[in-house]
Amino acid sequence: MSKPLAAAPDAEILAINYLTTALTARGETPTVGVNIPTSATWTTGSKHIQVALDGTPIVEYPVMERASVRVTAWAGSTTEAKRLCRLVLGLLCSHPGGSGVGSIRPLTGCLPTKDPTTGAQLATGSVQMNLRMSVL
Repeated sequence: MSKPLAAAPDAEILAINYLTTALTARGETPTVGVNIPTSATWTTGSKHIQVALDGTPIVEYPVMERASVRVTAWAGSTTEAKRLCRLVLGLLCSHPGGSGVGSIRPLTGCLPTKDPTTGAQLATGSVQMNLRMSVL
């Protein structure tokens, strides 16, 4: 018996698209993407949410894939970075499902730190995205 050709959607793109819409709906204005702000573009007034795929430790082919996704909030103060990080984690965990997302569950909470290059205050956390594979 042969298995169908199937693939999971891109967890980073799904998270970026969802967060961009959800943050805008809440009146929040950070940029959202996979890139890290550079010292040339970073100012202490800037806010950015970085989304990164940390791997897919579990794949149940051809049905689903569990992706570990890390989000990092960049802000001018520790308080703002932590607030944004907690908001983003909450938004992801309350994802209604659909568009390839089965569910999203928390992995790690908010951990603050500082970027030595830009001086930005950061806060990072992660979620597990359970992705539905599609037959190609």
